[in-house]
Amino acid sequence: MRTSTIRIHGSAAAFEANLTTSILNVLLRNGFPIETICGGKAQCGRDLIRIISGAENFSPRREREARKLEELARLGEPSGPGIRLACQSYVRGDVEIEVIHTAALKGPWAAGQAGGP
Repeated sequence: MRTSTIRIHGSAAAFEANLTTSILNVLLRNGFPIETICGGKAQCGRDLIRIISGAENFSPRREREARKLEELARLGEPSGPGIRLACQSYVRGDVEIEVIHTAALKGPWAAGQAGGP
């Protein structure tokens, strides 16, 4: 299975991904501090990401994600074609993203560096 690389904007962090694992799960499995409350069900909206590059490598937006993003935009969260939910996003090529909401920094991410390890 072909792997892709997810790079975190403003950081040296980069993680391998495949077509069957959401960006949220890739980040969580690698200890990256992305917020989530609902565990990837497109309900909480805390796992917002901004696509920096590689938009053509993202899975298409599904109706559930589109509805949640519209709701979040009405509440003042970032919006637009480059905003996605990490739990609903899969990649088939290399991408660079910005994580909009990070969880409490722990471990190597808490070393005072925005870039983490």
